[in-house]
Amino acid sequence: MINSVIDQAWASMLASVLKKRDISRVEIGDEVDLYIPQSRLLSLVESNPDIPRLLYSSAQESARRNAGTIVNKLGMPSDYFWKFEYWPKARAFSTLEKIVTRIFASIMSQAKEGSLKITELDVEPLRINISFGECAECAGITDFEYGICYYHAGTLSGILSSLINRDLDSFETNCHASGGDSCDFTIGDKTEEFMRTGYETYISPPVISADLAVRLEKSLNNIPVRALGNMVDVSYLQLAMANTLLSDTENAALSSYEVGSQLGHRLAPVLAAFYGHEGLQNMGDYYFQLGVFTVEMKGDKSRLELNIKECAVSAGAVKAMEMTSFLTGELQGLTSELTGMEMKLEESRFEDDNLLLTFVPAG
Repeated sequence: MINSVIDQAWASMLASVLKKRDISRVEIGDEVDLYIPQSRLLSLVESNPDIPRLLYSSAQESARRNAGTIVNKLGMPSDYFWKFEYWPKARAFSTLEKIVTRIFASIMSQAKEGSLKITELDVEPLRINISFGECAECAGITDFEYGICYYHAGTLSGILSSLINRDLDSFETNCHASGGDSCDFTIGDKTEEFMRTGYETYISPPVISADLAVRLEKSLNNIPVRALGNMVDVSYLQLAMANTLLSDTENAALSSYEVGSQLGHRLAPVLAAFYGHEGLQNMGDYYFQLGVFTVEMKGDKSRLELNIKECAVSAGAVKAMEMTSFLTGELQGLTSELTGMEMKLEESRFEDDNLLLTFVPAG
């Protein structure tokens, strides 16, 4: 099921590049504030030191599979890069740059993930350096001493592994989150000692703790954090979240719910201070302003029913309850804080394109 979500999100981004995509959310549109995917990924990474490796490997796997599908759909011969390792450096660079720019840089640009460019390539040993400007994964996040863009590191190595039919890995050498002007990645054969050492150092970072409240205030106050703007395509959100679930969907969904609940508790005071409303109206305003969904609320804290319309994590995608696990947990935390009573999820289900949630007191 999660693989189907991933494949459909890739297909949707390709269709948008080819100008074949219809907007799937009529009222809100196909974009969400990039704080939404950032907060989910960083919260998960903060909660579990194994998440960077799981996120990287899942993103790599899904990108490798879908990159092959995409180039086949576009009519590129399967043996296009045959004997790539024997090509002169200039030919290898120009040919790979042409394909990456034509297809994958366009996909990422259309989704407003960032601007992708191959900056250097050596054939033996294989080294591919990529500059990724305006990265959606870390824009507006600061004060780290190391790179944190594990999703894009896996995605880029997966794309290039598929194109040249080699087992590659990557690591980040520069990151906006550590003060860089761009996020730069080195990609090469995963069996090579230089790559193994760089990858292992990168994928096992010190404890990560991001001040998501400060980052949220930038979005609420419409403070730009990158030249591309603060919005990303919903397909990017869906891919980023689906890849956190891919390796062990059931257990990952349970963990996502718990981490989402913790984030909801942390967000509530920020929303109350910003919007100044009493109770649950803060929650509705927040999700609508950041382009996540619209919500109809019925009942009160004794039994609260939420009808979530045009939900970003399921818009135009295969309806998988696991995809909503983080969001549902976040709503549980928010409703608990905003009602002043600890709430628990009683029921969750899809009805057509709407997500219906019922929360009741936990006691």
